[in-house]
Amino acid sequence: MQPQRTSQELRAARVNRRPPRFAATAMTLGIIFAIAAVFVLRAPPSVPTPDVQGMQGSYTWQARARGATGVPSETGSFAAVASGNAGGQMTMENTAPRAGTFSEAQSGYDAARHAETTVASASSPLGARHVQTRTLGTWPPVWRVSTRSPLDYQGLAAIVRSAVEDGDRSIGFKPIKDDDRKVWRAAMTLDGRELQLVVDQLSGIVVWLADGRSTFTATVDWGSPPPADETYAVEIPAGQRFTTKTDGDFDYARSTAAAGRTAGYAPLVSDLAPDGFALKAVATADPMGAPRDWLVHGGHSVPGGWLAGQRQVAHLYTRGLSWFTVQQLGPQAAAKSATYLRDTLGSIATDKLSFETTTLQYGAFAGATAYTWYEATGPTLFVSGPRHIVYVTGALTRQEVIAFAEGLKPPGDGSSASPSPAP
Repeated sequence: MQPQRTSQELRAARVNRRPPRFAATAMTLGIIFAIAAVFVLRAPPSVPTPDVQGMQGSYTWQARARGATGVPSETGSFAAVASGNAGGQMTMENTAPRAGTFSEAQSGYDAARHAETTVASASSPLGARHVQTRTLGTWPPVWRVSTRSPLDYQGLAAIVRSAVEDGDRSIGFKPIKDDDRKVWRAAMTLDGRELQLVVDQLSGIVVWLADGRSTFTATVDWGSPPPADETYAVEIPAGQRFTTKTDGDFDYARSTAAAGRTAGYAPLVSDLAPDGFALKAVATADPMGAPRDWLVHGGHSVPGGWLAGQRQVAHLYTRGLSWFTVQQLGPQAAAKSATYLRDTLGSIATDKLSFETTTLQYGAFAGATAYTWYEATGPTLFVSGPRHIVYVTGALTRQEVIAFAEGLKPPGDGSSASPSPAP
């Protein structure tokens, strides 16, 4: 072989000493694309944001067999619009031989008047019975009808949406198709009961639910929602007597400031409600077992008069047919309940579905620990400090309810403090 020329030796040496730029660049790009494939390209699709302004349809409800007593079942219709108005009808039958029972009901809610009117009738071998009632002032002031509706289960639908968003393994879920609509089939154990349900992805509406005791199936007329200003009047039959009941637990207030004057402290409000949600109503009430009953439903007892004279402030936020509530207590209640809350929060962790803790970064509770879990009412958050105790629950995901809590601050710091006009 001929000896290598000096110029070739120099060139070879330079190549050997030169860093492998192309190879390094190619390797770096490969790593980037691999990470993108794992965290971006393979990421689940984002959870749709429900913003349904109205819906109507029909439903069936079937109880499990109860031996010789028969199997109660219902067929009915439902309707609701974003203003808070709602209406429904139902017919119930008992399929046991010679059961002799049959009942019907019609119910409507007027959100502007906070009034629910229901006309019902029942017949049996002993004769016919008619009931006409009008109930005023019940909280929260939206979609309050005595008949069944998919909105009765909006908290469960919000749990499924939250679990999908977070990849929460405490809830089983699977995306499937129901005719031409995308839905989630989900399962969970809540308050000792095993629930299976189907949630429409786009609207966040439960269209099927089985809880071991009964099965509810809704058929929504997606193509024909009712007009936004629809009302649902229920006429009392001529000559029939009716009973008027007033629910005095909550006293409605014109604004957060007015509620604060009644309660004796400045309630916190948030400027981080999810897009589209607006303050719908404000009210005050006695503690009614809070904060104990916010954490342990029907649970621990406390000495009488523990929070005597304290008032809670309640806020209702709505977006279309979705809603969530915020309830809070002020400085005196916070001081008196500090020890109880510390002990109780430590004891309920294993009893709550998907119990988690988060340190809030902003707002009046910056640096405080917020506790989140799932209730039948929806994803729930509890946080307390030296001057305030706040409880939030409803149709928000866990991340949305945490963000809302980080926006809590005294009124006047840029937060909305008065209910918005009805749509």
